[in-house]
Amino acid sequence: MNSRSTNVRCCGSLLLLSLACASASAAYADAPIQQLPAPGVRVRILAPEVSPSKLIGTVKRVYDDSVTLDVPGRNEPVSIAREKIARLDVSDGSRSRGVNAGIGALIGAGVGAAGGALANGSGRGHIVSGAAVAGVCAFLGADLGALIGVSIPPGEHWKEISATRYRVSFAPRLEHGLDLAVTWQY
Repeated sequence: MNSRSTNVRCCGSLLLLSLACASASAAYADAPIQQLPAPGVRVRILAPEVSPSKLIGTVKRVYDDSVTLDVPGRNEPVSIAREKIARLDVSDGSRSRGVNAGIGALIGAGVGAAGGALANGSGRGHIVSGAAVAGVCAFLGADLGALIGVSIPPGEHWKEISATRYRVSFAPRLEHGLDLAVTWQY
């Protein structure tokens, strides 16, 4: 195969890739949310035409064209048309202070051990060994890290639900080519 045909194939592949990416991003902008969570799931919805702020609540009912939420602080359920939903996030739950303390303790122990080992140097001529200094610093760092972790208030974690109707993906082939896969959802 000569270099000219290789260049033509590369240019064609790049053109196809750029067109697919452009059409995929256009579909993302225009497509309403296709899959809504089941009733009972906690969600966060951004619908600027319905509410200026994000609506956080529990899904009460799901219809073909809308979703109804129970929003704390409101007496009546809120109904939102699917095409009005700009973004939909599903709650992944919240981390507890215990998890935050554990993460802080691990980070503090690592930083403390590394700092103690570096500060002690070679350990020659010292009464206390370098390992002992690193161990004490790791212990003190773990304590400090746990205190910092406990002081951080737990927060809710959200997972975004995609609004695209179709997805374009690429995969390399063994014969030095590129496969294109399109998944259409309706």
